[in-house]
Amino acid sequence: MAMYMLMAKYSPTALKAIIETGSDRETVARQAIEAAGGKLHGFYGMFGQEYGLAMIVEAPSHAEYIGAISPAIASGVFESYKTIPLYTWADVSKSLPVAKKVRSIYRPPGG
Repeated sequence: MAMYMLMAKYSPTALKAIIETGSDRETVARQAIEAAGGKLHGFYGMFGQEYGLAMIVEAPSHAEYIGAISPAIASGVFESYKTIPLYTWADVSKSLPVAKKVRSIYRPPGG
C-alpha cells in the first residue's frame, strides 16, 4: 500500500464551523479514508506553518487516496493543500537493483 502525507490549510469558513460546532475532523477523516480502503495513521495540527493540518494516510493506490480526499477538497474545506508521497527504507532497498541497472546505461548531458 502507498503512504501519503496530506498537508492542508483550513478555509476561514471551515475553521469558524469547527470552532462553533466542535466537529471532530479526525473521526470524519478516518471514516472517509477507511471507506476508500485506506488507513489513517496520524492526524496532526501544526503551529506557525503554512499548513495547519498534517495527515499520514495509507491507501491501496493513488486512486483510493484521491477518492478519499476529493470530497473534502471539493467542499472547499481547505484553502490550500498538498500531498507528499512517502516511501520507506524497504522501498529504497527494492529500488537499488533498478538503480544499478539504470546507472549502467545513463549518461549525463555532455557525458
